[in-house]
Amino acid sequence: MAEPSDLQHDDSGAADGLDRDIDGGLEGFVDALVSHQRDVYAFIGTLLPQAADIEDVYQQTCLALWKKRRQYDPRRAFFPWACGFAKNEALKQIRRSSRQVQLTAGMLELLAGAALADPRAEDRRVALDACLDKLPRPQRELLRTCYEGSRPIKAIASSMTISAAALTMRLQRIRQTVVRCVEKTLAAWEGS
Repeated sequence: MAEPSDLQHDDSGAADGLDRDIDGGLEGFVDALVSHQRDVYAFIGTLLPQAADIEDVYQQTCLALWKKRRQYDPRRAFFPWACGFAKNEALKQIRRSSRQVQLTAGMLELLAGAALADPRAEDRRVALDACLDKLPRPQRELLRTCYEGSRPIKAIASSMTISAAALTMRLQRIRQTVVRCVEKTLAAWEGS
């Protein structure tokens, strides 16, 4: 975020209307942004697979929020408002991306809606990370190769000297293992 010393001065001598902002709710905006920063970051993580993209989009989202801070109405929920900015920034990132797998605007809208509608999304993300860490290293590497890269499944299968169907089946079994682990982990957390 911009530091007050970085802001442009207007003719009145006030830094970019900062004096007005303090009277008009800048402190409330900053408090809301700080208290929801992890949630906004996690929301972006539900939309984008790459850590670097998530970080870039988070920074762009914070910048966009700062630019529109005067439009923030403290009587309304901050998180959904901020997620609207995050969704737009994620869509911009996807459009800039040169990866083969592209999300359409409609797909991103569905992901964003699902993430906002589900208060347990962050818990599931933490459980997913824990379950992925429990996988044997070859399975983790296979998932990373297939889902983080831009190579088609056929090319990956060929390099492994197996058929694309066999690779797809292997990925399906790994996904089923991870889903069972996530469900079990969440149930254990709810029980404690």
